Amino acid sequence: MGVNLLLITLGYRRTMTSRTNMTRVAMLAIAGLTALSVVAPAHASDADWRHKVSQLITANYSYPRSAQLRGEQGNAKIKVAISGTGKVLSVDLVQSSGSAILDREAVRIPTKVGAFPPPPTHGNVELVFPISWRIDDQ
Repeated sequence: MGVNLLLITLGYRRTMTSRTNMTRVAMLAIAGLTALSVVAPAHASDADWRHKVSQLITANYSYPRSAQLRGEQGNAKIKVAISGTGKVLSVDLVQSSGSAILDREAVRIPTKVGAFPPPPTHGNVELVFPISWRIDDQ
């Protein structure tokens, strides 16, 4: 219950039900709240842009079914390089979740977005996003 309340409060609640309706999986994508710029100082327009990028990451976040079935959970960090035009230049796994399935999904998330809005600096930017997967059995 505590995790679900946290998810509702943060606005990142997605609940999936297994085919037997016995397991509820709560996906927590803190990425939208804790994106850290590692290149440029934060200005108001930079913060707005980072928030939009975080929202796009969060909207494309998913919990791989195979990881759910295996009960795999974890925290990963990805570094996303974005060009001045918004194109994804690279995605690197900075910290492993401990699960190969979740690590692959973490790296895939930004590529599912396609293109991001151009950064306000119009130069290349790198952002680090923590991504968390938790299973909430209730």
